[in-house]
Amino acid sequence: MNILASIWEFIKSNPGFILLGGITLVQVTPIKIDPWTKLIKWLGQLLSGHLQKQLDDLTSDMMCIKRDLDNKVTNDMRWNILDFSNSCKNGRQHTREEWHHVISQLAEYEELIESKKFVNGVMVEESKYLKELYQERNQKNDFL
Repeated sequence: MNILASIWEFIKSNPGFILLGGITLVQVTPIKIDPWTKLIKWLGQLLSGHLQKQLDDLTSDMMCIKRDLDNKVTNDMRWNILDFSNSCKNGRQHTREEWHHVISQLAEYEELIESKKFVNGVMVEESKYLKELYQERNQKNDFL
């Protein structure tokens, strides 16, 4: 009993233990007050705040890289299509496979610029020209 009396005196003389016990009782009760959860969450945010900032910065950098890559892919597709169209206008014949490739690339390009809300300018007319020329070549079956 002497030990229990000593522990009780120690607890009574240290208000921190009373507070700790009160918080624990509140945590256990069916009321939706979770001081331990809130405290741990707050400590976690305090300790990982710099990591969250680094993660936010990394996410921002990744979005910039993705946007730049989308622009690069779109520009490359655009130039390939324009180059093919120009070669057709200059009288160069192409194989059926080349035509299939450029027509599928053209469809992909149109879908991409529509989804990304890019302005395509000259490509509207080039697209029309290539599609009409492909239909003509396909009907005549005069691919290279």
